[in-house]
Amino acid sequence: MADQDANKTEKATAKRKAEARKKGQVAISREVPTAVTLLGGVALLTALTGPALESLTRAMREWLQLAMHTQLTTDSFYGLMVKLSFDSLTLILPMVGCIAVLGVASHLAQTGFLWRSEVTPFDLTRLSPVAGFKRMVSVRSAVEVIKSLIKVTIIGTIAVLSIRHEVRILPDLVTYDLPDLLPIVGHLAMKMALWIALSIAVMAVLDYLYQRYEWERGLRMSRTEVKTEHRESEGDPQVKSRIRTLQRDIARNRMMAAVPKADVVITNPTHIAVALQYDQKAMDAPVVVAKGAGYIAERIKEIAREHGITVVEDKFVARTLYKLVDIGRQIPVDLYRAVAEILALVYRAKGRVPSMKQG
Repeated sequence: MADQDANKTEKATAKRKAEARKKGQVAISREVPTAVTLLGGVALLTALTGPALESLTRAMREWLQLAMHTQLTTDSFYGLMVKLSFDSLTLILPMVGCIAVLGVASHLAQTGFLWRSEVTPFDLTRLSPVAGFKRMVSVRSAVEVIKSLIKVTIIGTIAVLSIRHEVRILPDLVTYDLPDLLPIVGHLAMKMALWIALSIAVMAVLDYLYQRYEWERGLRMSRTEVKTEHRESEGDPQVKSRIRTLQRDIARNRMMAAVPKADVVITNPTHIAVALQYDQKAMDAPVVVAKGAGYIAERIKEIAREHGITVVEDKFVARTLYKLVDIGRQIPVDLYRAVAEILALVYRAKGRVPSMKQG
């Protein structure tokens, strides 16, 4: 197993990551939603504490006035409790809803909209006590326990340090009246909560980076796997080469089949051959129906002689047409005069004297 891990030195490809995502394997830190909801909660409490307390105080006064001026019966008491509950929920639900939205958003920010396309089959071995005990004492479990202890220690230390300057006034708080005591206690609680939330946020960032690293490391591939995947996605190079060869052979055979339709074959004279066809009624200018160098040029000339097609030597025209004009394309205007002279010689020899259209 260690040897296999040592061979996995390559980063995961996009395809490998996409497959892992389909299986539900993504980098996710459970600390991120905790940190986001805590920070959001502290921010909301800081912003809404004043208005919320005023609304709650007003609701309590209304409730007490109703209680004092209403004859308490089972129905009236039930009505008062419903009103108090409704007023309390009106204050609490928006805050709870905002915190819930933050928690969901922080989760989606890590995973996106993840829909597993593969269902993990039920495995009876997961019910085994021995297998469960092995999971409990695994290295990952030990790391999680150590992380939890470290987090608790850090959070506790930060909580104490955040109010270390106010600790000396705590004994005196017993002498304060309730209206004076609540703002002080609220300030200390909010200050401690803010520092705790910030410390958890820092740990959440570090934990996410660690989870991302573990995810990337778990998906690493060996060079053989990368080559195999590339071959599967792009195709076997030997097969692709064979396909290209077949395509060239088909194109060459099609080109050779067009040579008998040519009116003339122009050569340079040994290395290059270009076959031209000109239909005065259907074409504005002669068209290159075949061209080639070396062995292909010899084959073009052989086919031309077999079908009685005139072969003319003209180095400049042959080289220019071979370099500039693709098969199936008309010759350029600059070569009209030179090709027209060649065709005129060919047609006069055959007793035909057509004329090319002028562009």
